[in-house]
Amino acid sequence: MGKILTQEEIDLLMGSASELRKEQAQDEAPQATSSVTYDFSRPDRVSKDQVRSLQLLHDRFARNVSGSLSAYLRAVTEVSSLSVEQLTYAEFLMSVPDPTAFYAISIAPLDGVAALEINPVIAFAMIDRMLGGSGHAAFLARALTEIEQNVVDGIVKLVLENLTETWRSIQEVHFKISGRDTRPQMLQVAAPNESVLIMVFDVRICDARGLINFCLPASIIETVGENFVQSWFRAKREPTPAQRQQLHETLGRIPLPVTAAMDMALPARELLLLKPGDVLSLGRPVSHPVKVRVADSTKFRGQLTRQGSHAAVRIVDGPARTYDSASMQGA
Repeated sequence: MGKILTQEEIDLLMGSASELRKEQAQDEAPQATSSVTYDFSRPDRVSKDQVRSLQLLHDRFARNVSGSLSAYLRAVTEVSSLSVEQLTYAEFLMSVPDPTAFYAISIAPLDGVAALEINPVIAFAMIDRMLGGSGHAAFLARALTEIEQNVVDGIVKLVLENLTETWRSIQEVHFKISGRDTRPQMLQVAAPNESVLIMVFDVRICDARGLINFCLPASIIETVGENFVQSWFRAKREPTPAQRQQLHETLGRIPLPVTAAMDMALPARELLLLKPGDVLSLGRPVSHPVKVRVADSTKFRGQLTRQGSHAAVRIVDGPARTYDSASMQGA
């Protein structure tokens, strides 16, 4: 007759079987992997550096146009850049309201057409302000009339002037109105599947708040090429005359080693035989020009001379000046 297991041994066997099943389940479970969804029908045609440069560029545009619109509308206007996104033109059309203030924008001399959309809330607030009203939010569920469109045209021209000025640091282009409509689908700006970049701006006028969308074809950025990023990072603020003077005075106090040297070649065996008291012939007359170095760079040609009881060098390829040998090392 077999051995009868105790309760303790039974519990131990059951626990071991349970742990074994857990280990097998872990081995059979699929390993978690990180993945990123990529849509091959809509590849990103603009690099991250270029998108970042676009964001910085239009941040400056938002600051400039805020002041221009405030003066034009005689009301405090705040414009801030929200985002830069890559979409297809069809997706952009689905994201804007209908009807709205929609403009086709030419970009001379580049080939391509951009689009500018002003949300109705902001458009009606601007119209109200331009026609003598307070500019408060008053959304109307209708399309703009011809007179109202003419009023908005003046505002759009002001926006495009600021946009042209901002882009001048990158590329000499001119943004102009080439068409307008209250139905975005009625203007032929780009193919539905064409890649575009959308610059979204938040606009506040009095108590009205809405968005302005600027749609730029990705082909425009490709045409400009790498100069877009390079030109943006090359654009630096020029120092003022006072800053130049301060920089000059600060650098003028920095001591720099100045040496006068005559180069020559000497065999190694003769160099090893040299001892104190020997006279070394340089193989050239005293009147021969010597190199005057500032730090490690040769800056002048000079001629050996004397200044009182001291050896000196006279600069011969520039204004004649003498330098005491106490601050030089002669060869």
